[in-house]
Amino acid sequence: MMLKHYLPLLSIAILAACGTSTKGGRSIEVDIEGAGGQTVYFDRFENNRPYHADSVKLNADGNGTLVTDRLPLDFYRISMGDEQMIVALDSTEELKVVAKVGSLANPISVSGSKHTEALYAFFEDAKAYEDEREALRTKITAQNDTALIAKFNDLNAQFYERTKSFAVEHFASPVALTALGKLNMAQEMELFKQVREGLRSTMPKSGFFNMFRDQVDRLEQQEIAIKMQEEEQKRLASMLPQGEMAPDFSQNTPDGKTLALRDLRGKVVLIDFWASWCRPCRIENPNVKKVYAKYAKKGFEILGVSLDRDHAAWVKAIQDDELPWKHVSDLGFWNNAVAQQYGVSSIPYTVLVDRDGKVIAKGLRAEQLDPTLAGVFGK
Repeated sequence: MMLKHYLPLLSIAILAACGTSTKGGRSIEVDIEGAGGQTVYFDRFENNRPYHADSVKLNADGNGTLVTDRLPLDFYRISMGDEQMIVALDSTEELKVVAKVGSLANPISVSGSKHTEALYAFFEDAKAYEDEREALRTKITAQNDTALIAKFNDLNAQFYERTKSFAVEHFASPVALTALGKLNMAQEMELFKQVREGLRSTMPKSGFFNMFRDQVDRLEQQEIAIKMQEEEQKRLASMLPQGEMAPDFSQNTPDGKTLALRDLRGKVVLIDFWASWCRPCRIENPNVKKVYAKYAKKGFEILGVSLDRDHAAWVKAIQDDELPWKHVSDLGFWNNAVAQQYGVSSIPYTVLVDRDGKVIAKGLRAEQLDPTLAGVFGK
């Protein structure tokens, strides 16, 4: 059972477990049935590659002792030919491994290292869970029994909770990473951060930790950005509450005259934030034109506020799209003063105000605008 099966977050092939060794020697006893005469290596990871820290040729009975420096807490590897097993050791631990040739990754027993013992206890639990899950899956495929499906879901839930408990219990040990590889990082972010801080204190120079830390850091920053975006959206949503007066403003028309929102008082006005460079805006224009044609004679007006910065492009878009309503802009691009005043963060964006200048609705597209105006003017 190789570690990579339980560490999808990490790739052994690309991790470097860096650190300064402490001299003094560590004994790792290996007893591998059927491996007499073969050479066993103890490997650390450095410069993105496994590095042989020691080796021993097993005697005829498959016994031998590896002696290494007392390296810092991290994952290491015991290898023999094409076989390997991952171990987790701190600088104080010895280790004894009993296995059979051909099954080094699934040792009969490990002892002397609390980290490695915990690691293989988790592997054993995970293997039992996977075997039971696969057996249930086979039965469900054959029988499609609701009771079996419920049992399958319960099995998954129980293992998920055990996995979380394992990570909590071993939050400062590298073996916690084996459990976290089975969990949803976004869902269990607090636990991932707890393990990150635990490992930061126990194995800060480990390549395994550094890769994990970077992953958690990235998601944490994403969560912060999303939270800030949500807060900004709430702030913008709280602006211009329905029934309140829409802030007055004035900007220049394409011919250089000044037009203010208050100049349109007495009409139902759609303030339409758009731009010549905004593809969705241009696609929406024909739909808005249909609504305008339907209600213009009833007292409906549109005041287009352009986020353009080029006067010629702005005027050309008005002409090309044959937009018959009123237009203003300060050519300030996203810094357009009215867009800032109204909290516009994307376009197209609209604000519908009544004859008295009070907000009726926000963010209406043409298909929503039509029935809203029908309610205002009557069919």
